[in-house]
Amino acid sequence: MLIREARFYIRPGAPACREVSTRGGIDKVPPGLSGLFTHTAGMDGDRPIFDEAMFHAQRQVTAYRDETPRPTYTCTLRLVTGTGMDAYATFGSGYHADELEWEAKAFKVTLAPLLVGVDAYDREYLWQRLWYAQRFFYTGRRPVDLVDDMLWDLASRQACLPVYKLLGACREQVPAYRNISGATLDELVADALRARDQEGFVGCKDHSYRGVAANAALATQLRAAVGDGFRLMHDPVESYTVDEAVRIGRVLERQGYEWIEEPLQDYDLMGLRKLCATLDLPVLALEWIGAIGGQPFNTAAFLALEAADIVRQRGVGITGQVKQAQLAESFGVQVHGGNPHVVLAISNDPLFEAMGLAPLPADAALDCRGRVVVDQGAMSIAWAPVRPAEPDWDQIERESVCVV
Repeated sequence: MLIREARFYIRPGAPACREVSTRGGIDKVPPGLSGLFTHTAGMDGDRPIFDEAMFHAQRQVTAYRDETPRPTYTCTLRLVTGTGMDAYATFGSGYHADELEWEAKAFKVTLAPLLVGVDAYDREYLWQRLWYAQRFFYTGRRPVDLVDDMLWDLASRQACLPVYKLLGACREQVPAYRNISGATLDELVADALRARDQEGFVGCKDHSYRGVAANAALATQLRAAVGDGFRLMHDPVESYTVDEAVRIGRVLERQGYEWIEEPLQDYDLMGLRKLCATLDLPVLALEWIGAIGGQPFNTAAFLALEAADIVRQRGVGITGQVKQAQLAESFGVQVHGGNPHVVLAISNDPLFEAMGLAPLPADAALDCRGRVVVDQGAMSIAWAPVRPAEPDWDQIERESVCVV
């Protein structure tokens, strides 16, 4: 099944009003002595204000909105095979068709030649070519993610099986937790109880950037409220020094936490190594450094130096995620946070991070691609051995304002 062409279709969408907004700003981590900065959304409530002028300046402009609806456009990438079954995905969207056209043309002259003439089933070969294109064409990780996922989707439709079955399924479901939020510690505790009692999750994770003292109080209150059987995780998002991370880590150990996530900047390799050696509590790292495209390969150095106890799953594409999971498995290390299909195809990702409940609707029309279900404390993928209909490309071309 050779890829014969990369073709782009730019179609008009529904008019929309443009808007840009922000929730909070950047301020010092309480009590303001470490010199570290964090996002104010994670330290709401009665936090101290370190810089009065900055505090008010951040709130003077919280949003810009254009009240006049503007035309929108969506660009679809199709990898044509000539077999009646092609790979396709949304390439981009925006308010200007000509910008999408030039983005498509840039892809055509740089990356399309790496794809055309190659068998669409040769995913590893194409992943390797696009991986190196990050360096030589300065593309970033997005093309690797996009094309690799497209090719796995094509294989799923061709085989009439979900991707996790093609990868070699390890399990049919995995326990699920969700993140909690709140402007005060009491609100965070109440949200954790909702996650446990009303929604059935097996655990929860906070993103509190309030500093050691307040986060220690939160951990103590959470454990007292939810009891011993509910799994708790703390994600301060790079808001501690090494010494602070040790101090809060000792509190979390006493409260029976599962892990501390991204306590330091991922670049602080030696700090993470020291933290892992000091705490019994597992340290989860590599989220940010992985998000910019270094995984799976930069994972090896962190594991060899014992600078991570759990690896945040940020492997590039489904192919990259499998590589990262298997690398970690060879070290006896867990990964966390991958594509749901990858999570079900590996043995070393113990919990699924859900954005909320997603029960299967009674009238859901299932096919071989599957549908992620989060219900009754677990994540699964519901599917049926039905091949979805292919897009009507002739109709799509007629609807397009531009075909590249």
